Amino acid sequence: MTKPLVASLFYLLDQQGTLSPDGKISETLPIHSPDPAYPEITFLQLLSHTSGLPAYRRLYRDLREAEEKEGRRMWGTAEGHDRIVASVLSLPLAAPPGTACVYGDLDFLLVGRAIEAVAFTTLDRLLKRELTAPLGMRDTGYLPLLTLPECETGRLMSTGQSEERGREKVGEVDDENAAAMGGVAGHAGIFSAAHDLFLFAREILRARRGEGRVITRRSAEALTTKVGTPPGCPHTPGWDTPTPGTAGGSQAGRHFPEGAVGHLGFTGCSLWIDLSREITVVFLSNRVYYGHDNQRLKLVRPAIHDAVMEALQQE
Repeated sequence: MTKPLVASLFYLLDQQGTLSPDGKISETLPIHSPDPAYPEITFLQLLSHTSGLPAYRRLYRDLREAEEKEGRRMWGTAEGHDRIVASVLSLPLAAPPGTACVYGDLDFLLVGRAIEAVAFTTLDRLLKRELTAPLGMRDTGYLPLLTLPECETGRLMSTGQSEERGREKVGEVDDENAAAMGGVAGHAGIFSAAHDLFLFAREILRARRGEGRVITRRSAEALTTKVGTPPGCPHTPGWDTPTPGTAGGSQAGRHFPEGAVGHLGFTGCSLWIDLSREITVVFLSNRVYYGHDNQRLKLVRPAIHDAVMEALQQE
């Protein structure tokens, strides 16, 4: 659920005049890519996965190789964080900006770094100050092992064994790139609970009525409106939309309308919002506990969404 929260954080900075969706990433971060189109990428393209960046790279492995070569630890340090960001800023594009819609992590990795650069603070601190604290989201944030009292760490769910880290991942971000960056990144690392995500969804719904606590109506409408370029892209800035025509049907199930927004998490999380009827369904699981190849949740998740929506229709 990190990406929708970080997208909202971006629009809070847009409200303050420090970042703009139409702004170019090259105005905030130093581009090292040999691709001449890279400096033309806008933040809206990053937020909607239309930047042309490749979907994923195992950058943490490059960091491990650098550690071995240089004989010092960089994993989880500020230098490791900066090296991974620099690696993304050095990549060639997979497509010209705005011509393809490809969901991936690298877009939001850069969004997170840009937010930190203009706000002069880290994502975890900014998230708490600008979004989660004002909304009363007490169980949402980065690095829970550092923020939770010891008596509450038992609430953290395991996402299985990490061969890279040599230990079970409990209270640590599942994604290895984010872990190598220190656990605070724009694409992964935020922990939450169902009630907190309901509070977040409620803020989106209230803001669309002009009643948001921190998000304005203009920002909420932008966050929940699909981008027009390229044609057919199912993404809004930070959110996905139901795609019933895909193989196996939409993960939102059969009853969420075309105007709904939602997001899936790799570890097994999902949040869907029916904007017209103001219905929110939060489903959190640890799908990857028995391995990343476990895909059986794809059958369970739409059935749960259908059951909830059908039960509400009977009332």
